[in-house]
Amino acid sequence: MNKGLKTLEGVYVPTLLTILGVVMYLRLGWVVGNSGLIGALAIICIAHVITISTTLSMSSMLTNIKIGSGGAYAIVSQSLGLEMGGAIGIPLYFCQAISVAFYITGFTELWKTFFPHHPIIIVSIITWLVLAGLSIYSAKLAFKVQYVILAAVIASIFSFVSGSSIGESNIQLIGSFESASFWQTFAIFFPAVTGILTGATMSGELENPRKSIIKGTLAAVFTGFLVYGSFALLFSQKVPTNMLLENNLIILDISSISIFVTLGIMGAVLSSALSTLVSAPRTLSALAENRSVPLYNFLSKKTKKGEPKNAIILSSLLSAGVLLLGNLDSLANILTLFFLTTYAMINLVILLEKITGIVSFRPSLSISTIVPVIGLVGCLFSMFLINKYFVIVTFIIIFAIYFTLQKKNIYSPWGDIRGGIFYSIAEWAGQKAMAMPYHPKLWKPSIVIPVETPEDFKRITFFVKSFIYPSGRAYYLTINQSVNNTEVIKEVLSPLKEQKLFAQDVIINGGDFDSDLSTVLQSLSSTFLPPNSIFFTISDDSEKQRKFQKILKNMAYTKMGLMCLHIHPKYNFGQNRNIHLWLRDKSPNNNLAVLSALQISKNWNANVTLCRVVSNKNNIKKAESELYKFIEDARLPVNSKILVVSGKFHEILPGISSDLNILGISSFDDELKFESMINIINLVQTSVLFVSDSGLENALA
Repeated sequence: MNKGLKTLEGVYVPTLLTILGVVMYLRLGWVVGNSGLIGALAIICIAHVITISTTLSMSSMLTNIKIGSGGAYAIVSQSLGLEMGGAIGIPLYFCQAISVAFYITGFTELWKTFFPHHPIIIVSIITWLVLAGLSIYSAKLAFKVQYVILAAVIASIFSFVSGSSIGESNIQLIGSFESASFWQTFAIFFPAVTGILTGATMSGELENPRKSIIKGTLAAVFTGFLVYGSFALLFSQKVPTNMLLENNLIILDISSISIFVTLGIMGAVLSSALSTLVSAPRTLSALAENRSVPLYNFLSKKTKKGEPKNAIILSSLLSAGVLLLGNLDSLANILTLFFLTTYAMINLVILLEKITGIVSFRPSLSISTIVPVIGLVGCLFSMFLINKYFVIVTFIIIFAIYFTLQKKNIYSPWGDIRGGIFYSIAEWAGQKAMAMPYHPKLWKPSIVIPVETPEDFKRITFFVKSFIYPSGRAYYLTINQSVNNTEVIKEVLSPLKEQKLFAQDVIINGGDFDSDLSTVLQSLSSTFLPPNSIFFTISDDSEKQRKFQKILKNMAYTKMGLMCLHIHPKYNFGQNRNIHLWLRDKSPNNNLAVLSALQISKNWNANVTLCRVVSNKNNIKKAESELYKFIEDARLPVNSKILVVSGKFHEILPGISSDLNILGISSFDDELKFESMINIINLVQTSVLFVSDSGLENALA
């Protein structure tokens, strides 16, 4: 039986004490004096709308997943992957660890107000030793200590409520904002309500994290909202505006027992420090368990009681180091921004889950889409209010961590919604694209490659990459009576995928390659992102050539372009430097031939020569003029050359040196045309690519 922390001690009390902090005691009076009662209540309401929206988003997410340790880090990781979880979790951990130093510094400054002769450094070290000792010994003991602090805070509230007024009452509904503008005042107040993740970070220590985090956090947020609203009303009634603006410690003067308020202030600060010192190691331990940080084996170790002692010690030492450095004010803004970034990501996760429409997202607590939108926009707006330059720094740090973790290929034991996001984008884009008429201007290389064995594909991998790079598509199609070895197929496609190319396998098991190929190809032509050309290779084996000819006869029904490559057995593709593109006058296949030459030459950095054979010498100049005009109209590379010779094609072709010849051949199902293709292969000492247009290509578009 799990004897973890309950809702009250594990979530509600630490979250509430973090919310009811220094801002309530030392800044809320100034907010009321500067903004007026209505202005202050507006600021309090806007701030709580953001935190309540974020809390509801987090609560909804928790009813859809089984959260482990790490709180917000676990939520983001299980939705957007370990890389994004780490990009948020690592800065969040450092913020938590460094925040301890801020809280201790605040406590010692208050202590010095009452005991001015006590050395600050000694008070800081003693405070740190007590808090670190509690966190190392037991999280349960640390949280039980907070009941004493809660009692002090409650006593301070009663002392303030029962206190007397100062001067004449002059309730100002709308302030003059002479000290700061409305949004500047909002930025000063907002850190008061950013403690909503305190309980969630203890998810691994809770008896029932799902219920406890939801109930405890919501209860703490609403309690804090009522307290802040009541305090604002009382400040406006009890203290004149000028005194609220001039004296940050005015609450001590109007309380019935000022020592209770003093203890409440110190207790709230210590509570925040203790909660953070306990929760930070849990975040670090969760990061270590997923190998997102160095020394993960060391930092992920836990005691028999489940305490991440190594992470606690490191976090305590880190907070001590920051404490000794002093001058922490310069880091205050960026720490708040990292907390806000975490809240924004929680809202973004819910928003993405809802708009992608993934069936697996069915939380028990369903919320309107407007809730995460308000939370997300509110967080981003608040971040820019605080410091727009630090926002840029924050995002740079997050993306740097994300890309660093992405290179490590961290394995995630659970699924995430990233694939769903891209599917949704693809579905939306697909619907838009399919509703628009096709135009040849949209053509890009998209080839389906029927192969009987993976070894057949290995021979042409280089050429396929040369043809589709950088944004084309290649579909590996195999039809076999036996179950294929998917690992082998992944291996042959890996050279393309390593280049970030679109390479997709289409495996048909239980069929016959010769008889079913045409049907499968026709089916592919009706899919989203269909191939527009079929790519075959021509073997030197005469039996395979006869079999290939039979296959070609059925290709007319596919309505796709046809490409047939013969790789020279001795010279292969030569030096990959010269491509001869043979363009017959008014040939119906010039378009695919030209587009193929452009793709290959670009990736080979090769020269293209446009070639034509004329019947007599008198037609040479006319043909040259036509080809030069074609180069201009088709916007071919400026270094493209032309070659026009007179005579018979089959006599001239063998004498012209090249690394690759590209020719258009119509009617592949015509026996005479197929024999002509084989004759050309036998004539030349180069590799040859034969193409036939589908009618969807236009080299002039």
